[in-house]
Amino acid sequence: MAEDAQVKLARHERRYQALQMRIAGVSNAVIAQRLGYSSPQLVSKDITTALKKAAKQEAMAAEELLTLEINRLDRMMASVWPRVLKGEVNAVEAALKIVNKRASLLGLDLINRNGAADNDMASLLGNMLLQLQQRHNVPDPETDVILEAEVIQGAIEYDDAGGEA
Repeated sequence: MAEDAQVKLARHERRYQALQMRIAGVSNAVIAQRLGYSSPQLVSKDITTALKKAAKQEAMAAEELLTLEINRLDRMMASVWPRVLKGEVNAVEAALKIVNKRASLLGLDLINRNGAADNDMASLLGNMLLQLQQRHNVPDPETDVILEAEVIQGAIEYDDAGGEA
């Protein structure tokens, strides 16, 4: 078992050395000779494998960072949202900055607005807010009151001056 780990480590180190040598401009034939490869083609294959692995790791790291940043923005929005609903100007400005940053990170600012109605920015932001509230179990008392309110049927009566009676 320990031998397998040593073999893997040796392979990894040789692959890393081959990649560093290739980056420095050393030919595959010279790398094969110096590092004990049986052919320049195997050097090329190892270098390609190393580059693919590095690209995959970088993409995974970028995805993790994006998730971390989105979660931070979600928490910020959850903390600001109750004050936004009360109409506090500073909170509204903060929320707009959060929305803009989130849109930028997710590419929402690049959406084709000529698409279907469900794909417009307002729908996306509304869905985002619902997901945010559900994810963080943030009650929205203003919305809850609106949803529980009774709808009054009938016309609004106006007085002679044009105001509501």
